[in-house]
Amino acid sequence: MIHYSCDRCKRIISSEDGLRYVVRVEIQVAVETEDAEHDDDRDHLMELKEILEELGEEECAEISEHAYQVRNFDLCCECHRQYIRNPIMAEPATQLGFSDN
Repeated sequence: MIHYSCDRCKRIISSEDGLRYVVRVEIQVAVETEDAEHDDDRDHLMELKEILEELGEEECAEISEHAYQVRNFDLCCECHRQYIRNPIMAEPATQLGFSDN
């Protein structure tokens, strides 16, 4: 039998009565070109191939690791609710309390 635990809080997720949510995060480099109108004639694949041929195997592997990643996380119900409310875990804006004067 496969056992799951929440990757966030480490709680055991029971397969019998607990829901398990799988969050898949895809991370990729965003490449912006300054002059997109004139780039239509360029062969980007050929340019990339030439760059990779100039680099060694170790450097290519490091670039690949940083250029594209897919991560999967198991979440329990409570962590899933928290993730939906704040997926990138941004700090909430400070609430200022004013008196009723």
